Amino acid sequence: MAKIRKNKLFRYLEYKILHIDDTPHKIALGVALGLFIAWSPLIGVHIFLAIAFSVLLRANKFAALVSIWVSNIFTFFIIYYPAYLLGRFIVHIFSPNSTTSRRQVTEALNNLLSPGNMLTSFFTKDYWEHFFALSKTIGPELWVGCFVMGGLVAVVSYFACIKIIKSHRAKNPHRRYRVYEQ
Repeated sequence: MAKIRKNKLFRYLEYKILHIDDTPHKIALGVALGLFIAWSPLIGVHIFLAIAFSVLLRANKFAALVSIWVSNIFTFFIIYYPAYLLGRFIVHIFSPNSTTSRRQVTEALNNLLSPGNMLTSFFTKDYWEHFFALSKTIGPELWVGCFVMGGLVAVVSYFACIKIIKSHRAKNPHRRYRVYEQ
């Protein structure tokens, strides 16, 4: 049953991304742009950023919107924690005394994200004051790490998408792709 769902999901994504009626460059640029934005810590404005930058860079808007959904509640720690660690490493190289200790960050995160605190204090002013204070403390490291990791993911995804799209279109020549081949 899980295999059937997995195959349906991949077929759906294949149909939605690989069959976009646009140039391979614009589609790959949209995916890369969306992934770069997904790695940014500007949670809540990813959609607006993806639309604005895809218009500015003439990337495929649909591909950008689909790819920003990589960043969601289930992938939050998978994306942002390694980005924070990388940013912390990079910032520590240039300014060794400016970073908060790992123990301090861990304690603050455990306190802020504990289930009891989330259930009782999430909608209070005090909770959000602590959240923004922590964001301000670890912000530079997070921004640097997100920028570097997002850039790497975007570059790799751009070239991978170009190759996958061109290969798919070569194997499945349809009339609608002839206009866009380069």
